[in-house]
Amino acid sequence: MHRFFVNRDSFVNDHVKITGDDAEQMRKVLRIKEGEEVVVLDGLGWEYRVLLKEVKRGYATGEVKFKDFKVEDSKIKIILGQGIPKGDKMDFIIQKATELGVHEIVPLKLERCVVKIESFPTQSIGTRTKRWQRIAKESAEQSLRRFIPLINDIYDLKEFCGKYKDGDLKIVLYEGEKKRGLKDLLGRPPLYPLLRKEGKRVVIAIIVGPEGGLSGEEVEVANSYGFVSAGLGQRILRTDTVALTILSIVQFLYGDLGGVRE
Repeated sequence: MHRFFVNRDSFVNDHVKITGDDAEQMRKVLRIKEGEEVVVLDGLGWEYRVLLKEVKRGYATGEVKFKDFKVEDSKIKIILGQGIPKGDKMDFIIQKATELGVHEIVPLKLERCVVKIESFPTQSIGTRTKRWQRIAKESAEQSLRRFIPLINDIYDLKEFCGKYKDGDLKIVLYEGEKKRGLKDLLGRPPLYPLLRKEGKRVVIAIIVGPEGGLSGEEVEVANSYGFVSAGLGQRILRTDTVALTILSIVQFLYGDLGGVRE
């Protein structure tokens, strides 16, 4: 069944109105007709099964037949600080990170970013952020999530580290790390007791560098805020591969990857 996110104010009593690109996709691309059912989500945890009454140019309306609430779609809260890569790699990272249950993605302006953010006009930065948020929305619909990850504004490293310094687990992935691998760091995880606490949602903050990786100075900055540096082993991975690898590992160990679908 097709899924669509709408704003909460799109609901009036037991009826909902879907507008904009979603309505046009419904009518022109998916060819959904009146009398069919779709799933509508408000991004706040509510999922509605909706019987469509009208499918017109620019809008569709429907009646809520069933609703269900879930407080969260992962028992861990992952914040990914991603050094901005060149080209459309960020689009790919956002899409796949959303599928893997990330809570928030923060684009990072780092020393070795090929893309020079400071040369962008303000309007261009806003356009990119909106595009990334739209990609997250579409990926959340496709992957049966009830929540859309937040695509934050572009931060520098100190801003990111300062905001998430109180996370329960903080990792900075660094290919120059020879003393500690990720397997060693996560092999004796301190988080399991926290996960067992009723009502506790564990916060995990992760920093991934751009194509050129992180500089030694940047790793020292992250370490000063309590981020633990760890390597991924013998092979050097591309930045988009690094993000997917760490998210998969963390979700498998602490989250819901590999579990039974509820």
